[in-house]
Amino acid sequence: MLSQCANSQCARPFLKLREGKLFLVETDRLSKPGEAAPPFVRARQLLRQVEHFWLCDSCAQLYTLIYDRERGVVLAALPRPVNSVTMKAASTGVA
Repeated sequence: MLSQCANSQCARPFLKLREGKLFLVETDRLSKPGEAAPPFVRARQLLRQVEHFWLCDSCAQLYTLIYDRERGVVLAALPRPVNSVTMKAASTGVA
């Protein structure tokens, strides 16, 4: 069960579904050493699992979660929106 924000620097407790952003991430289930992948597609699908993660409102405005096979679920910064004042100054040549 979820207990806190997925951002390790935050640790805000998960209390309500309506706050923050909930992520369902499909990950590879860890296999045992020496275990070969099943030959059939349906059997390979059983090797996947869905995990739940949550970012609080503050963190969800700055970050998202991504799945990397080597690192697992990691925090990734969202692209920052360009400030309209900066765009206007750049287009008029005013600094």
